[in-house]
Amino acid sequence: MTEVASRELRNRSRALLDRVEGGETVTITVDGRPVARLEPVGRRPRWVSREEFVREILAHQADPGLAGDLAALSDETTDDLPLE
Repeated sequence: MTEVASRELRNRSRALLDRVEGGETVTITVDGRPVARLEPVGRRPRWVSREEFVREILAHQADPGLAGDLAALSDETTDDLPLE
């Protein structure tokens, strides 16, 4: 990881951004203290394998009782409520 002074960021911002785009992480310092980090933006995958999808999605499913609760409420409506 490279450290550069805020003055260098101001004077050479394009060159530093090119380095970051190339995969480098740059720490910006003020009076020798690190205050910010420039790092490449992570790219989202265009597709996910079935195994990864199942692992990520199944871990965050809704409460198993929710389907029953929704079925019990499905015949109810809000037609009788006053309009505001």
